[in-house]
This record gives sequence, structure tokens and C-alpha cells, in this order.
Amino acid sequence: MKVSPRELEGFVRQPPAGLRGVLIYGPDGGKVRETAERIGRSVVTDLSDPFNVTVLSGDEAEADPARVADEAAARSLMGGRRLVRVRDARDRTAEALANAFSGPDTDTLVVVEASDLKAGTGLRKLFEDKRSDLAAIACYADDARDLARVLRDSFEAAGVRVASDANQFLLERLGSDRMATRTELDKLALMVGQGGVLDLETAMEAVGDGAALEIDSLITAAADGRPEGIVSGLDRAFRQGESPIRVLRTAQGYFQRLHLAASRAAEGRNPADAVKSLRPPVFFKAVEAMTRQVARWTPTALAGALARLGQAEIRCKTTGFPDEAECGQALIDVARMALRAGARRAR
Repeated sequence: MKVSPRELEGFVRQPPAGLRGVLIYGPDGGKVRETAERIGRSVVTDLSDPFNVTVLSGDEAEADPARVADEAAARSLMGGRRLVRVRDARDRTAEALANAFSGPDTDTLVVVEASDLKAGTGLRKLFEDKRSDLAAIACYADDARDLARVLRDSFEAAGVRVASDANQFLLERLGSDRMATRTELDKLALMVGQGGVLDLETAMEAVGDGAALEIDSLITAAADGRPEGIVSGLDRAFRQGESPIRVLRTAQGYFQRLHLAASRAAEGRNPADAVKSLRPPVFFKAVEAMTRQVARWTPTALAGALARLGQAEIRCKTTGFPDEAECGQALIDVARMALRAGARRAR
């Protein structure tokens, strides 16, 4: 069965009775690991317990399917439930896991971690099919709501208050990997100290994210109608570890705000006032570019750009077309839309 984003928190806090295995996969490796550990702690209190926890790699599972079956069928000698973790699994690990799940039913939970997987492939097919004792959870880059919650919860737990402009800066810079985000937030909390206030200057100084800056440049190029710089910029971002899904979601977030500002400009406000009216406020270094873009685009054209970006995200998740190529083509298409929008406005 698939676990939807709406069901995720309840599922992680209390996995359903009778659950034998759960697959956690996606391009956000940090979120995959964090989710796997949270589910694991619903079974055992100590993930390093040598008696009740077994950790296997995908390679080990594939090389010795009998061991996977034995571990999944074993009962705890110390009392309580057992946890089997299979890290870095791949589609070809599915055969060993299917064999294990065909064995005797025990209260051992098998948690499988994998990177991004195509729909209908071995692992997803095994865990997403109609069996109620197996489940699959997809972990994609945090959207704005998820990231805002992570920031709020982390800083509240550390006793740190955050200035609004610093919070907006972090929302725009973090989120491509959950573990990396938490590492940055922990670092900031230590710098500021309990009871302190995180200001924009400190946040900008501490959070150096070259890939995020590269994405900002790509989105600006697309919104300005400059397709020629997108491919090389995307190559740099991907080499720095960014995922196509993260790039597309960041672009969609930016174009949603641009669409709102353009709609207000269409109602009679001048572009600068339309941009200033956005909440949370636009990061000060991006105000000039967005004001220029509001003057270029119409709300109708922006709706088309958002549709193209959304289509690209769906294709990345559901088809066999290369994700990076689809992401790049979508941004180039949007840049060409910007050129056409500017030409129409100039008439």
C-alpha cells in the first residue's frame, strides 16, 4: 500500500498493527533516513541494539537471500520486537525481500531504504501492491509547508527566536535534503544560543549553499527569458548534489509568487508595489529581478509556465524519461515563454 503525504505523520508515529515491511525511498536521502529511523524507533528504543536490530546493505541482501529470510523470521531472544534495516536497496533487492515476506509471519519489522525509484519497478511494485502488511513511503524534497514546520520545530526546541527576514532566507535556501537542513539548523542554533535571536546577517553568513544560489540564477534566467544559460547552470547544480525535483519545486514556488504579484499588477498596482505586497516579503536581493519580471509576464502566461513546471515534475516521478533532461527542457520552455510574453508586452 502507498502511504500518502497526508497519512505520513500518523503512520510514522504509530505504524499499523500487522505491518511486516515498509519501503522508504526518494531523492531526499536525508528524509529517507530520518523517516526510517523514526519508524524503527516505534519497534526498538535503541537503533544500535545488537540483539534486536540487524542492518544489511542491499548488496548483502542480494548476495544472501536466505539470511534476509532468516532475519525477518527470527524472534527476539531478549524480549520485545526485532527490527531489520536494509540500507541502499535497489530494484534487484526485491527478489530477496519477496522471498522473506513469503515466510512465517512474525512481529519483526523490515525497514527498507532506497533512493529514487520509478513507478512499477521491482521494489515499488512489491511494497505498493495490494498486501496490507507492506507499505511504501515516498520522500521528496520538502515543500514550503514541510520546511516551515521543520524550521519552527527545530528552533522552538533549541529556544531560538528567528527574525522574519532570516526565516524567509532559510526557507529559500534550505530543503533539498532533510539531514542537511537539520545540520544547518543545529549549527545556527548553537551559534545563536538558547534565548538568542537569529538575524538575517548571521543566517546569510552561516548558510553557504552554492547549489541553491545556482538554482536562484537558473530560475531568474528562466523568468527573464534567457534560455541560453540554463543547461550549463543546471549541470553545475546537479554536480553539487541538487535533484531535478528540488529544482522544479523551487521554480514552482517562485513562479507562484510571481503569478500573485502579476495578478495584483493586472488589477492596477505598479509592478514594484505588487512585489512589495507579497507575504512573506521577497528577499531583498531578488526584489529588482521580480519587479522586472512582473512587468514582462501576464497572469495567463505565468499560469502556462506553472503548468509546464508541474507537468515536468509529474514526468520525473512517473516516466522513464531522464529526470535531469526533463527538468532542463522545462526550464528552457519557460524561458521561451518569457521571451514570447515580453514580445507581446512590447507591441
